[in-house]
Amino acid sequence: MITSESLNSFLFSLFGFVKVKSKVHIALIVLVHTFGWSLFFFLPLLLYPFRITESRVITSELIGKSALVGLFYLNYYFFIPVFFERKKYFVYGMYVLLAFIIYFGINIVTRTGAFKHPSGNFQLIQFQPKFTGERKEFAFQGNFFRGIDGERELLFGIDSGKYPQVFRIPLNNPDSVERLSLSFPLREPVFFGIPRGAWIVTLNNAISSFVLMLLIGGFIRLAFSFIRNQNEIKVLENAKLNTEVNFLKSQINPHFLFNTLNGIYSQAHERSENTEYSVLKLSELLRYMLYDSGETEVDLEKDISYINNYIDLQRMRLSSKVKINYALKGNLQKKKIAPLLLIPFIENAFKYGVSYRYPSTIQIEIQIFEKTLTMLVSNPMAEKNNFIPGGLGLKNVKRRLELLYPGKYMLDIYHDNYVHVVNLKLKLNSD
Repeated sequence: MITSESLNSFLFSLFGFVKVKSKVHIALIVLVHTFGWSLFFFLPLLLYPFRITESRVITSELIGKSALVGLFYLNYYFFIPVFFERKKYFVYGMYVLLAFIIYFGINIVTRTGAFKHPSGNFQLIQFQPKFTGERKEFAFQGNFFRGIDGERELLFGIDSGKYPQVFRIPLNNPDSVERLSLSFPLREPVFFGIPRGAWIVTLNNAISSFVLMLLIGGFIRLAFSFIRNQNEIKVLENAKLNTEVNFLKSQINPHFLFNTLNGIYSQAHERSENTEYSVLKLSELLRYMLYDSGETEVDLEKDISYINNYIDLQRMRLSSKVKINYALKGNLQKKKIAPLLLIPFIENAFKYGVSYRYPSTIQIEIQIFEKTLTMLVSNPMAEKNNFIPGGLGLKNVKRRLELLYPGKYMLDIYHDNYVHVVNLKLKLNSD
């Protein structure tokens, strides 16, 4: 199955942004390039509205297009990466100008046959058919010119002195010969054996073809450079996010460990029979923190089990004045969550909601419906003087939510009659 990543990798290797070592891959890239340039060479010849039977014209086309192919690769692999992308625009422009002069020279030689004919023999005639009113121009050399226009007619001219004669013969009726009326004959000025009109036409064609090939190569190169830079930025951003998430988790864990060890120390000091059980629970918590929480996501069952163990530890160490109402509903299977994401809210409730003088109630409700998790945590603000709204622990978990679940969560934290309430709604991922 073709994935977007494999397709992107192939396209990047196809245009030379990724080095390829596999011989099969190299052969495939060469084949794709060859096929593309074959279409560029031969498709226009097949689509021309007339047949080209003279080998000199075909040779001229092949030489001109070969020069364009060379220009494409020269611009793509040398001019743009060495000069343009390094902001050496003037040097880039000079190399492009030099390449154009060479390309134009190749065109003027191959298309006009300047080195095959003596100077002054090119003549331009303009003629006008009797009925269509369409004016046509043909430049011919010496005393004879002919050309084929599709499957319809054959045109030829004979230089009869002051006024050359031009005839048209329909191919479907070769016995019908029509003489076309001439507007005027003209002997064009010649430069280096080439008429001025040929210079102008060749220059116009050369400019359009050269600029088009330059733009195509430049667009592909710059587009893929932009995509590659965006991908590199994305990789760096992901690495930065992962580093920040791991840093936030490392801040959460020591804080929790400190509170839990304090609780076990109190049990040991009181010689409670639950001390060994508490140590066992703590070892399970540490195992989860050390071996499972390093993943980007874990099974929701594991994270809820961690919360259950934590609440059991709190129940064992707290007095009967603290009432813990904990309810869990819904199906936990085949769901994923970022590790240690929920525990800071619960830990915060025990930290600020437990009073050693007055009765207090910690309310924890977790419900899973399809792919949505909702959690409600409430606690009295027992230690009002020590309560820090939006403390470090809550700031860390808020930041993790922003990084890991952008646009997929709702978090509401408020106070209601000396009760601190956290309401979280989170869209989970599934296996």
